[in-house]
Amino acid sequence: MRIYDINLADGTVIDPAGREAPLDPMRREPRIPAGATSIEPPATGEREAARWAGDAWEVVADWRGHVYWLADGSRHEIAELGVEPPAEALDEAPPEPLGDLAARKRDDLEAGRKASEQAGITYNGIRYAGDPSNRQALMEALDLADTTGQTTFASWKDSDGLFHADHPVSDVRQALLDIATRRGQLIAREGELNAQIDTALAAEDRAALEAVEWSET
Repeated sequence: MRIYDINLADGTVIDPAGREAPLDPMRREPRIPAGATSIEPPATGEREAARWAGDAWEVVADWRGHVYWLADGSRHEIAELGVEPPAEALDEAPPEPLGDLAARKRDDLEAGRKASEQAGITYNGIRYAGDPSNRQALMEALDLADTTGQTTFASWKDSDGLFHADHPVSDVRQALLDIATRRGQLIAREGELNAQIDTALAAEDRAALEAVEWSET
């Protein structure tokens, strides 16, 4: 007698070919163990599976593992038997709405500008970072120098972690001015690129929007 083992997790047949029923050791007759049936599962087509319904097999949709998208851009993966993609399902992610694309590009530009600011400037071979916290530290150091009348810092730690003895206050002052100048230039560049986004968005030109990337020139 041929029997068919049932997957207890989802009710599908484990091996459609089945196997020979084991013999009862006492009666020496074939027996059907728990979790199996002698009823042969029906043939199934593409995206179908036979599922045990308690006393018979039923053919159900089998789209497990199938990934689809909806028009709102949400991604879905079917994990259960009997569930089919909705009629409006898309086989690939829909294009990002132009407004969302423009907003993402603006965020990327701001991040790029801030990264360029962070790099700072190099003056007389010493790097001074341009991020807000370092600009504040430079101003505090200059305020101290102005208050005390000192013209050098006994020990100066630069933005690369290197120490310099008797570092001129005038160098720090000039570096802060150079950082401010560079920051203004970077902000102006960010504005130019944002204007490109505005133009592309008004023209509904996706390719032009995609092409906008942060650069200092």
